[in-house]
Amino acid sequence: MPENPVPIRFAKSMLRAVQAQGYVAQDVLLAAGTDVDLLSRDDSETIDAELYNRLYRLSMDLLQDECFALHLNRKVPAGSFRMLCLCIIHCDDLGHAIQRTNEFNQFCRSLLGLKRINGSPLSIGNDIATMIFAENPWLFGKKGEENVPAIIYTMSSWRRFTGWLIGRNIELIEVLLTASEPQNTDSYKTVFPCPILYDQPISGVRFAAYHLNSPVVQTEDSLEDFLRVAPFQLIARSEEEDDNLVSRMRHIVGNDFSKDFPSITAMADTLNMSVRTLRRRLKKEGITFQQFKDNTRMQAAEIYLSRPELKINAVSALMGFEEPSAFHRSFKKWTGLTPGEFRSRRGLHIGHS
Repeated sequence: MPENPVPIRFAKSMLRAVQAQGYVAQDVLLAAGTDVDLLSRDDSETIDAELYNRLYRLSMDLLQDECFALHLNRKVPAGSFRMLCLCIIHCDDLGHAIQRTNEFNQFCRSLLGLKRINGSPLSIGNDIATMIFAENPWLFGKKGEENVPAIIYTMSSWRRFTGWLIGRNIELIEVLLTASEPQNTDSYKTVFPCPILYDQPISGVRFAAYHLNSPVVQTEDSLEDFLRVAPFQLIARSEEEDDNLVSRMRHIVGNDFSKDFPSITAMADTLNMSVRTLRRRLKKEGITFQQFKDNTRMQAAEIYLSRPELKINAVSALMGFEEPSAFHRSFKKWTGLTPGEFRSRRGLHIGHS
């Protein structure tokens, strides 16, 4: 099995879209570095994520459509997603990022001579936020019923992308679809591990509203890394990721490092296992709890230090250190560099206090 498997059906969908525009699928495969006829393979097979990403970029360049595999009513020009990301990467929190995304979409509609979509795509009530996706006949078809896979793809991609933005997984409460329930819902259940409601007035997702206050922790540097593997990151849901113990622990820790880091006992309790079992499973994954703690805090500190508007003392406070000197010592222990040296190597010439 490939090291980072992607369901082959995603690649086959792209290749068929390329063929429909008069291109030869085998030429695209050869340009991507493989002579394997993927179209003849069974849908249950997988391919390596790197190969999938190469196919994505080649196909996108040919069709000049970032959403070619979705068969939407209009093309999405190449580079649109990157420009959206650059517009929101410096937002303070997820709520602000969603607002900025809506402004970006409305601007793009005006460039195309399309009517503005009235109202906000986000509603909040009883501590639950609802993100609406299918109030756009131009994109999805009437009431979304004509292109349910496109809506499912968009919702899933949104969940993964926004989770990446804030550094924590967004657990959905329920998914709403305007379409009637199909005979086979297995594929939808695989994408969304939560209740799916059909014949609803809107299509969207519901989640705890507190996520909207989560700060955006990514930077332009981490964004460039993300965009290199974005196709795989956004559409290929990985059950292995959900089952990975370290990933689950990272989600439990969350994004607020000003609070005390969970003890191994608290972590084991949350995971519904004994401390002994947790230690054994971590050992199997080649890491100790202390290493997990140090790595998690180091990564968070590096993200904060990469934000030029934050002074080092502010980063120290965000990381939960009462004294900046203690933060300096810990960061030096984690990375071999002082916070100031780390910033200098990144070209971030900012005041240190």
